[in-house]
Amino acid sequence: MVSLANDEDWKSLRELLPSGYEQLAQEHRQLQVQYGNAKFTTADWLLRFMLLHVGANLPLRQTVALMEAAGGPKVSPMRLHMKMRRAVPYLSALVERMVTWGAATKPERWAGYSMVLVDGSTVSRPGSKGTDAILHLKLRAADVMVQEAIVTDVRRGESLKHFYFAPGELVVGDRMYSNHVNIAHVREHGADVLLRYNRGALPLLYEGKPMDVLQHARGLDVGDVLDLCVQVEHEDERIGGRLVVTRLPADKVEKARKRLRKEYGASVTKEALEAAAYVMLFTTVARERMDADRCLAAYRLRWQIELHFKRWKTLCGLDRLPNYRDDTIVAWVYAKVLLGILLDRMGSIRSELSPPEPTDGSAALEANEHALPAPHRLAAAAVPA
Repeated sequence: MVSLANDEDWKSLRELLPSGYEQLAQEHRQLQVQYGNAKFTTADWLLRFMLLHVGANLPLRQTVALMEAAGGPKVSPMRLHMKMRRAVPYLSALVERMVTWGAATKPERWAGYSMVLVDGSTVSRPGSKGTDAILHLKLRAADVMVQEAIVTDVRRGESLKHFYFAPGELVVGDRMYSNHVNIAHVREHGADVLLRYNRGALPLLYEGKPMDVLQHARGLDVGDVLDLCVQVEHEDERIGGRLVVTRLPADKVEKARKRLRKEYGASVTKEALEAAAYVMLFTTVARERMDADRCLAAYRLRWQIELHFKRWKTLCGLDRLPNYRDDTIVAWVYAKVLLGILLDRMGSIRSELSPPEPTDGSAALEANEHALPAPHRLAAAAVPA
């Protein structure tokens, strides 16, 4: 157990922080006060106070008392609160440096792509009737490395425009990201997408005409895979892609429909219940690079980012915000994220989820726990360039 009130433990934890974290505190004016009577004169003490306050979910008064007993500066609870209010830029900069630490190493490849997973998780304070902050995460699947972590208020929802992408990346996300703006953003960066298809947000063109996706899917039996060339309209251009559809077994269909009825109640539509019988994906990946089976297997990697959120919530209390104030919520979440990344570093997490291509050309993910039923082919032409 690491204690932030223990000097030796802090020295060990400090080694995991990005180089220049002290200078960064100076640049963000975290060690200055208006009248010159600075209580926090080092970044070490500033971070120890903040991380203890957030990591242990301690009240301000208890935090300052524990740190004073450990030999730290005597600080009033209000002074620590004021520091938390002004800490967002500094904590954000620390998180940015932490998530790129080690990213220069060559990533493991999967089907020629560097697979990146994106998702968002909402955070609410006590007594809240809705969402108070959103954590947006970009995770590299090959080694479970966090590449970007951004905290926003509710005015900035889930969007791929929060992130930077690079050529050679395949962005895997759920239906929240399935719209023409997100797809265009990723393509502008030279990357590709593999997204759960959202019928309500992503109209498709098939052979140049508006497409009724359910009409094409209705002829599928369990195990069949449909792979059609489609287009997405964005401003004055059309983006080429593929619609990949497979029918679920009856037991999984019933579970999916049960979730829909629970979530939407009497307002659930017949079309939504019908669509629950299928897994529908949209991708900009060319068929000669990844066939439909491979796309379906690749999408199954997405659960890793959900596990990452759950781990942070369990270890760092990311979903527990004993904080009612608007002026410190974003700083609080950033401090939680910083703790989560530090714990990842301490654990040296390296999960080979996406190994290099086997020499025999078979996909490890498809051959083992990610196996898919052998499909009955419903062929289609290759994606146009």
